[in-house]
Amino acid sequence: MSRLKTIVDAIVAESSGVQARLLVARIGLKAGVNLSRITPSTPDNPELESKILQAARQVLGRDLQIEDRNAEEAQK
Repeated sequence: MSRLKTIVDAIVAESSGVQARLLVARIGLKAGVNLSRITPSTPDNPELESKILQAARQVLGRDLQIEDRNAEEAQK
């Protein structure tokens, strides 16, 4: 799974239902990216990651907690 998809999943996990979709939309608008278009096959893009994380920090008022599954899989 791409790191971008992991970030989007972490944003969705911050809430549920309609509230989660609103969070994704607000963060996407701030970052200038349609987050619903990010899939597991979306290539990693450090610049885009930075924009999304900065927008998430502004909307949530704190840093986003990201569960890095790729790092966990590498340790196995």
